[in-house]
Amino acid sequence: MPDHQGHRRLLFFIVAVLFVLTAGVVFVKVRFLDFSLNDRSSVFYQLDASVSFQAVPGQPVHLSLALPELTPGYYFSLVPEGKRNFQLTEEDGDRRAVLNLPPTSGRQTVNCRFRVVPGTVPEPVLPPPPEGFPVLPDATAAACDALLAKIDPGRRLPPEELVPVLLRELAAIPPAERKLLSGSRAGGEGTLAAAITVLERRGLHARLLRGISLDDRRLQQLPVDFLDLYFDGTWHVFRANTGKEGLPEGFLILQRGGKSLFELSGGTHSAVRYSVTRVPTGAVTLNRIRSRIIGERNFPNLTLFALPAGTQNMFQKLALLPLAILLIVVARNIVGIPTMGTFMPVLIAMAFLEMKLLPGIICFLLILTVGLAIRFWLSKLNLLMVPRISAVVVVVILLMQLISMVANGLQLRDFMAVTFFPLIIIAWTIERASTIWEEDGARNTLMQLGASLAIAAVCYLILSNSYLQYLLYTFSELNLAILGVILLLGTYTGYRVSELIRFQPLVKP
Repeated sequence: MPDHQGHRRLLFFIVAVLFVLTAGVVFVKVRFLDFSLNDRSSVFYQLDASVSFQAVPGQPVHLSLALPELTPGYYFSLVPEGKRNFQLTEEDGDRRAVLNLPPTSGRQTVNCRFRVVPGTVPEPVLPPPPEGFPVLPDATAAACDALLAKIDPGRRLPPEELVPVLLRELAAIPPAERKLLSGSRAGGEGTLAAAITVLERRGLHARLLRGISLDDRRLQQLPVDFLDLYFDGTWHVFRANTGKEGLPEGFLILQRGGKSLFELSGGTHSAVRYSVTRVPTGAVTLNRIRSRIIGERNFPNLTLFALPAGTQNMFQKLALLPLAILLIVVARNIVGIPTMGTFMPVLIAMAFLEMKLLPGIICFLLILTVGLAIRFWLSKLNLLMVPRISAVVVVVILLMQLISMVANGLQLRDFMAVTFFPLIIIAWTIERASTIWEEDGARNTLMQLGASLAIAAVCYLILSNSYLQYLLYTFSELNLAILGVILLLGTYTGYRVSELIRFQPLVKP
């Protein structure tokens, strides 16, 4: 008994230390390091451009990344990144980040980091260059004239109406004819290049525009192409797939014109991808203090906010898992809700994040229903447990493929993310549900499945809350307080809420 009391006092002491440490660190961050509890203020975007290439042995590497001539609405600055520091250069208004590396070999990846701060940068209207339109070959000029005569015989369509019609027509013509207009470019870029050729033949200045979305929910992005057209004394942007005018909200322009997005010498098979994450401004102050204490040379990236943007986005998704786990502890140990597996609702909720809630619930119920039917049929074959579960896993994979194919045919994009469901967890859920069905009946099975699905939905609401995500990622020490609460709940030995409700008739006079 004395040992039990001593262990209990030690536990309370540890929990008190966790709470005090959490409160102290949060206070220091907010009071002295410029961290904010508001997720809409005091933040900036961290943009990582990751260039991968196969190095040519014995040749030095020269890499040049295009920067925008002007970024309306944002301040744009280069951040030193380890030992490979890019240098800003500007020539004839073309801003680029340049990096020179010694000869190397093998597959290489180089990261260039930028800081993008929202602001009120005005965008002056830069007129087109004074030189005239390029002279086209006779065959290309004839193809442009024929296409213009087809879509606008009287040349009366205004530019904002001409562009959507032109893009639809170019997407429908055979690739061989489109290559004549696009200079042998293929894909979406080829369609825009062909549109630029036709519009210049019409007497309109047009150019390519590339950029990315400032969306920290995606791990990596490829640059998206738009059409930039000059008329009525200003530039107008049109989307490549629909011809709709205007840029999406939160879009960052990286490059305008026909110049390359990046240039590389000394390497082959190159590609560039971008990742974006939101960083609190207090991280800069924290990094400056860390550098003064331990030195920049010893631990140059010893901070969570120095991780690659894609990795930070992944940790932001995981930041709310302790809170969801706390919900599971409360639901099982305090409320007394039985779930199908301890942490199965949390794993299913993470799949709901990729599919949205309603499509996720529909897919989960569909897979579970068909899987249970197959499992009951397999039980008649008297198979051993491991082969039986393995067969259920194969059936679940086939069901996911079927759902994805049907969703693709019906243009239901949310249902195509069914592959994010954890295969083994679903297979074990089907196995456990069938066992409970045989031992305790259908009623108990459906109650546990319904409770698991309800808790998964609540976990989804927690995991999808952007403010909670910002709070628990920026102030990750809050997880210490969550750990303290879980430790306290581990000492609870009283009645659960469900037991109080069940035994209520016994206490009535």
